[in-house]
Amino acid sequence: MIRLVVVDDHPAIATAVAAATASRDDIELVGRATSRDAAISLLEETEPDVVLCDIWLGGEPSGLDLLRRLQGRGSRILMFSGFEQASFLRAAFEGGAAGYLSKASDLDEILEAVTAVAAGETRFPDVTLRALRDAPRRPSDREVEALRLLARGSSNDEIAMGLGISIKTVESHLRRLFGRYGVLSRTELALLAVREGWVSGDP
Repeated sequence: MIRLVVVDDHPAIATAVAAATASRDDIELVGRATSRDAAISLLEETEPDVVLCDIWLGGEPSGLDLLRRLQGRGSRILMFSGFEQASFLRAAFEGGAAGYLSKASDLDEILEAVTAVAAGETRFPDVTLRALRDAPRRPSDREVEALRLLARGSSNDEIAMGLGISIKTVESHLRRLFGRYGVLSRTELALLAVREGWVSGDP
């Protein structure tokens, strides 16, 4: 019996998975969580074989942080998302996920992927290699924090105050990001961060 946990802030997914597994004798849904923090507690209690985890939780890609925290704990992580940014796929692959599914996948495909990764296989779409080659590498967590404030229109002074760092450190972060992603302005950098899903475009 495969012990499965679903982590998604939209309960419809977990409800559908629960209904689909109710009649199966090989998969048991042992828990569901709607946030990263709730998932961490739940996973310690249930010790599932497979975690089906949404990348986007609570308005940010917290699922990727959860993926990093779960490495080495024994559970196989199957990421899924309604977003198609190649950078998410790359981050999931490089972060150690066992697979990546689109939320457009039907339930049979999701459950087939669950059984496959539980057996030690991986499930990534055919575009994985292209995504690994073409997608911009995700910034560090600290850089993402700076980008989040930048996307909200914060000045360097406001970013420094918000993060508790010096203005010179902010300037260093931005200079490094400009060079890494080949952008020439704060606006271009902010638009890239929103487009790739590193930060939310909401104010």
